Amino acid sequence: MIGNLNHVAIAVPDLEAAIKQYQTVFGAFVTSPQELVAHGIRLAIVNLANTKIELITPLGETSPIAKFLERNPAGGLHHLSYEVPDIIAARDQLTAAGLEVIGDGTPQTGYHNTPVLFFNPKDCLGVLIELEEVKTTLQQGRIEITSAVHTGYHSEKSSLEGVEGVGIRVDVDFRVPTPEDNLEEN
Repeated sequence: MIGNLNHVAIAVPDLEAAIKQYQTVFGAFVTSPQELVAHGIRLAIVNLANTKIELITPLGETSPIAKFLERNPAGGLHHLSYEVPDIIAARDQLTAAGLEVIGDGTPQTGYHNTPVLFFNPKDCLGVLIELEEVKTTLQQGRIEITSAVHTGYHSEKSSLEGVEGVGIRVDVDFRVPTPEDNLEEN
């Protein structure tokens, strides 16, 4: 049922220090911080070749991240996010299996403007699980991501023959910080 790992979220007490560590120590590309008032967080995205890391910090004392940081002052793994093609079907399957959805079960709009739901860590091996709906459509033998978040190649084919773009190499230095006037959407 679950698809790709979309991202790993790490709660941090100091977002700027976390960004600096990922850029200078790990040599990773990190987006400029953004505020998500509806979720009570500030975040920056570490873009990796195979997934993303969300560095998240609270916007205020009422943020769920503030409560997490009270219990874990140094920060830590907050949640894992998995892609699903149909969030309602996934919710129904997981609740039928006994997992408790957090909230009333109505998907909320996540950072990527896609529907998301969270499941109680007590039912998920101690880890908060987020499901994020990512729609795909099959067009002329290739997969096209229609609400792109993680753009890894997905196919039921056993070969990449005939897929556009295969064999093209693009070199990008992901360690270069995002210019202030070029804030991308993730």
